[in-house]
Amino acid sequence: MQLLWPGKFDAAGVRRRPEPVPAARCRVVRVIGKGDGNRLVHGDFRAVLGTVAEESVDFVYVDPPFRTERDHYLKQSSRKHNGATPQPAYSDRWTDADYLNFLDDLVALARPALRATGSIAMHVDHRASAHVRCLLDEHFGPDRFINELIWKYGLGNATASRHFLRKHDCILVYGKTARHYFKKQRGDLTAAQQRKYCHEDERGRYMMSYGKRYDLKGGKPLESVLDIPALAATDAQRCGYPTQKPLRLLEVLIESLSPPAGVVMDPCCGSGTTAVAAQRLGRGWIACDPSETAIELATQRLEAEKGRAFVVERAG
Repeated sequence: MQLLWPGKFDAAGVRRRPEPVPAARCRVVRVIGKGDGNRLVHGDFRAVLGTVAEESVDFVYVDPPFRTERDHYLKQSSRKHNGATPQPAYSDRWTDADYLNFLDDLVALARPALRATGSIAMHVDHRASAHVRCLLDEHFGPDRFINELIWKYGLGNATASRHFLRKHDCILVYGKTARHYFKKQRGDLTAAQQRKYCHEDERGRYMMSYGKRYDLKGGKPLESVLDIPALAATDAQRCGYPTQKPLRLLEVLIESLSPPAGVVMDPCCGSGTTAVAAQRLGRGWIACDPSETAIELATQRLEAEKGRAFVVERAG
């Protein structure tokens, strides 16, 4: 079973493929610290992914445009001058064919960069989740499906008269092979665990049952529903980018799906949350975005981390 759309095949029935882009299309415009391979690139992913070596990335996180059919701007708090013309972030207007070609190209170009133990997570909402599931099945195979994660964000989207309140996004996770890396993550202790493991000593919390000691291994293992609040308007993480995701969400994904000292890639990086989370967790990273505004914000956030060095590049 496959997803069909106008333009997927040419008149001769040949499947369309992303056009190859010469690797020399990216040039360094700024070096932050002593470069160690981390890259922030201003440019379309088609011009960037061709410069990424095959089987060099452990985890690809993709938060593409959601096809909201409107233009997005920076939030008021991030503008330099009150009352100034709103600063554009990106346009999210598409035809059916253009949007599906965009997603198809992205998956096709990202797949070769993944190591055999690598995985990809596509973050979408109700507008595209069914389409993305079909595309990932086609490129990776339905047997490479790992999880459909539900990010239950709580805030926002609070009014509706013709449907239930939409309070979640979908994150579809696929492995390149059956040997994909995964590390189980645990959340906070539940009230039941605290009652059950009621003893504590220098080794930590534990419970006794029929004379045998059982040590607490941690909080409850994280489930496929990630209950992580979206960023409130007053949150200190806020940089003004309209689609900014909370660091906690990316930290969970990166820790679960990439090994320590692994490499993370985000081809639609927006304000750079993936790169910031990867840097804090000791992973290498590659991030790109066609929005100059996004790259400026990402550069500012990464410089403020005062961590691993990186280069800023321009593609095209």
